[in-house]
Amino acid sequence: MAGASLVAAYSVARLAIGATTATIVIAFIGTVVVVALSRRPVVGLVAGVVAVAAGALWFGLYAAAGSGLPTVRALRDLHVSLQAARGVLASLHLPLTHSPGVVFLSVLLGGLLAVVARSLGTRSPALALVPAVVVLVWSTILLPTPGAAWAGLVLGGCGLALFAGGFSRGRKAATVVASASLAAAALTAGWSATAGSDVVSPGGPVVPAVAPSALSLVTNLIGLESRDANVVLFRAKSPVSTYWQVATLSTYVGNRWLPDPATTALMNGSVPMKTTLPPSTSRVFTSEVTLTGYSGRLLPAPPMTVSASGAASPEVTPSGVVANAPVHAQSSYTVSAVVPSPVSDTASSGAASGTDTALGSIPRSVRSLALTITGGQPSSLGKAEALTDYFRSGAFHYKIDAAQPTGTDPLVAFLTKTRTGSCEEFAGAFAVMARASGLATRVAVGFTPGRPDNGVTVIRGSDAHAWPQVLIGDTWVSFEPTPQLPSGELSPPGVLGPAGLGQANPTGPPTQPPVSIPVGTIPTPAPTTPLPVVPAAPVGHEGWLYGELAAALLVVAALSVAVRTRRRRSRMTPIDRLVATWGSIDRALARRGVARPVWRTPMAHVHELSCRPVGDQAHAAIEDMEVVASLLEQATYGSVDLSSDEVVRAAWAGERARKAILAGTLPPAVQPDPVVRFDLRSNEFTDS
Repeated sequence: MAGASLVAAYSVARLAIGATTATIVIAFIGTVVVVALSRRPVVGLVAGVVAVAAGALWFGLYAAAGSGLPTVRALRDLHVSLQAARGVLASLHLPLTHSPGVVFLSVLLGGLLAVVARSLGTRSPALALVPAVVVLVWSTILLPTPGAAWAGLVLGGCGLALFAGGFSRGRKAATVVASASLAAAALTAGWSATAGSDVVSPGGPVVPAVAPSALSLVTNLIGLESRDANVVLFRAKSPVSTYWQVATLSTYVGNRWLPDPATTALMNGSVPMKTTLPPSTSRVFTSEVTLTGYSGRLLPAPPMTVSASGAASPEVTPSGVVANAPVHAQSSYTVSAVVPSPVSDTASSGAASGTDTALGSIPRSVRSLALTITGGQPSSLGKAEALTDYFRSGAFHYKIDAAQPTGTDPLVAFLTKTRTGSCEEFAGAFAVMARASGLATRVAVGFTPGRPDNGVTVIRGSDAHAWPQVLIGDTWVSFEPTPQLPSGELSPPGVLGPAGLGQANPTGPPTQPPVSIPVGTIPTPAPTTPLPVVPAAPVGHEGWLYGELAAALLVVAALSVAVRTRRRRSRMTPIDRLVATWGSIDRALARRGVARPVWRTPMAHVHELSCRPVGDQAHAAIEDMEVVASLLEQATYGSVDLSSDEVVRAAWAGERARKAILAGTLPPAVQPDPVVRFDLRSNEFTDS
């Protein structure tokens, strides 16, 4: 029963990244509490729920603030993350991205399911398997992976162990549950092997009607993000967690950011300009990209890409990485990009073009607000980080389909009234305010890092994103003003700000789902000389290996218990089975307060109970008890050889009687009749 409870918890935890350990730990604690208070089932259930709620809160606070203490700041951060998690849950893009809110909800739901399953098992062991089977099948339909198959095997082992545990009325239910869980495991394994990482959650088609491209990102990014949310666009192997930049928008016209003429011409099929740059001595990393559902001349590549090679003869240009030949499904190419490094907080020395600083006419209130935010900062980096702090201060909220009120300027409404919008609105507003503050700024469009899957990163339509870049020195530096990212972090790894430290976070192989953005981009083509390359770090499968090994051990343990139980029962004599059956009745009587005295025989106790006024259910239970007691008395005192059919009949009768007793059908014990005694001192009869 405990194994089935933990399977139910795991079935929920596997839908989110990085929540499995916390969910299993809290589910185990809640299950232990229920078992410890099994003599008082209601108290045990309530105590288990309280333990799970407290554990979920602790893990949520720890993920939000680095400490499980319920401080005001930690509670506020968790509240913000829970609000952000609503959008993540509504999109149902699985697996859910790791965040404090998602961790809290996963631990809470998984722990409660485990507690409820174990509480049901107190009354009937077969019932403990039902929630686990239902949740596992639901989880498998949403996200078919090998982990679901292993969970099904573990649950099937639990069902077989219960089936082999004895002659109970729950045997048929256990058989059905075990068969269903094993069938789910087999189907899940086959489905996962056939579909692979292309299996996605409900909510969108797997194949788009029109292949997404750079034009889709530039003209209808939100449509791509929502309409083709589950379309696998490309896969990548990269040792550095990175955003995938496709194009940049540097022209602001009529509340819209548009690409410059050169970028527009490339998207329409023009030949890229041949340009060369002096060789770079910076460290670079290499990424391999394989296109799946993406199509277009501008190819996804990390910011600061300096060289490209492979299918379609890609070439690095100021507008991005351009394919010189048609691309198709399974086209692969390799790109090398500069590893992010710290940026000094000094005055800009780069020469910005007029296109990158031109703004035109904007509302006076927007310009005034921008100067108020950035006026106290002497450097470009300080001004950009001040703007990032403003948007991520908690006053703004992310919503993919937010609508601005009519009758007013959309930018003014977004900044002063609704304060809710998509990544396009946050990136665009940031860029406008940055240019109003004198910064050379543009908007980059592309994709977030995607989700890891069997050693590669999978990027889907839902990962489409827009973010601003500011020219600091001679480097385009990326910032992330969009608040409440799925990661739940105020400053994702690898981004400058909003802390104002000017330091890039470590760029080694990510140990958690990548949610970072790279530091900057060099809008220039590849150098002509070889660069020092950081080799791609191999992605191991130790986590899967340990998980599969643990699941296999659980299955072996469950089967071992089942085999030992079956062998032990096969060696029992008929009288041993009758004694065991009556022993279960004795324990049930003791729990309900009608225990049999040690000096009274089973048949005598049955006769004593039959003399009490009882209802129909209690009368049926007493008749079942009489069947067991009568056969036990015949075998013990009469040396009668019992047939196997009689033993099985007694076992079924004993199980029915045990459940009826635990259900409270028998009346409580009554006080014994008073004993009349003669007191010699008073020469009187007294009752005692």
